[in-house]
Amino acid sequence: MKEKKKVAVLESPDLVAFIQLTQNLTPRPMIREQDHRVVFAFDEDIRDSIGLFYKNVPVPILDYCKNLKSVRSAIHNVRQGGNFAR
Repeated sequence: MKEKKKVAVLESPDLVAFIQLTQNLTPRPMIREQDHRVVFAFDEDIRDSIGLFYKNVPVPILDYCKNLKSVRSAIHNVRQGGNFAR
């Protein structure tokens, strides 16, 4: 039998922007059923990037800010009824 892939779900915009920058992944924004918060789902293993985030590794600040702005925009769009997964 094939193992089901685990999906990582994060709600921290800062962490999502960092993972986008370090792993070049695009998360799926969605609304979490139990608390109706906007969260981001990653289909890939992101544990290494989470570790790097908490080790405070240096990253290009302009690229990080651009990603963070994009994540915040996605949150706003989902809240306004844009396209998202449930």
